[in-house]
Amino acid sequence: MKTAEVTKPIFKYRSRIPETKPYKLNCIPSDRVTTEDKVVTSKIHTTAVIEEGAVIGAGCTIGPYCHVDRDVRLGDNNVLHSHVSLVGSTRIGSANEIFPYACIGGRTEDMKFKYGSVTHVEIGNGNVFREYCTVNSATDDGAATRIAHNNTFLSDSHVGHDCKIGSHIVLGCGSKLAGHVEIDDYATVNGMTGVIQFVRLGKYSFIGAINKVTKDILPFMIAEGNPSVIRVVNTIGLERRGFDVERVRRIKSAMRDLFKSSTSLQGAAQTLADARPDDVDLREIASFIAGSRTGIAKVGT
Repeated sequence: MKTAEVTKPIFKYRSRIPETKPYKLNCIPSDRVTTEDKVVTSKIHTTAVIEEGAVIGAGCTIGPYCHVDRDVRLGDNNVLHSHVSLVGSTRIGSANEIFPYACIGGRTEDMKFKYGSVTHVEIGNGNVFREYCTVNSATDDGAATRIAHNNTFLSDSHVGHDCKIGSHIVLGCGSKLAGHVEIDDYATVNGMTGVIQFVRLGKYSFIGAINKVTKDILPFMIAEGNPSVIRVVNTIGLERRGFDVERVRRIKSAMRDLFKSSTSLQGAAQTLADARPDDVDLREIASFIAGSRTGIAKVGT
């Protein structure tokens, strides 16, 4: 008895976009705009849809069934796996990797959005966007959602409108950032955590899983709970990032003095920073508290 022969689909890539004129490379960072003409040598799957007007840098790989909108500017050496959607006015730097079903640049979900407004997404270099990750554009005309460099956005995570994301940040599976959230460098948000609008997460902060973050989380601290409260200094995280024992000890001492003070948190932080003007970590804490809009999360017991 003969078995039916299975016919496998044959996928083909084309070596360059079929245009008579070479593209000009214009990519993030915004202060590095190349005006030299470059012939695009990216590998683009035949089923991908690249709309007229899109700019594709050199050395990119664009997989099956991807969609790149006309106002997208894609830098060099980016990898788009299958079914990636890049839409709207989106600028992406170099060496980013975007996994299947990620959607970047979609219109804000903010109900205040006015039709006809042109809003943006700006992404730097070396970021990883895993499956089903979404990044929304800003709300107001001319505004931008910004993501810097070397971040990892795990599957089903969401970056809302007007967020400002620093570098070396991890956003866990299923975690969601509401509009205008700001995350400083080296912060970690674990899985299934929600961060409400206008909240800020300080440098090297670490947020537990399945949390609701409603207040700003100080730099260097671990926060956990529903709503999240500050627990302890992120000692292990700081050590992994190269902080020596003495530097971690100074941060712990400063935090104890800060929360035991009878004065306001802002006043106590500024007093500590003024007493040790050469301590960059104390200056970081004082500056963070001074810039808080939602208030600082309480210390948990």
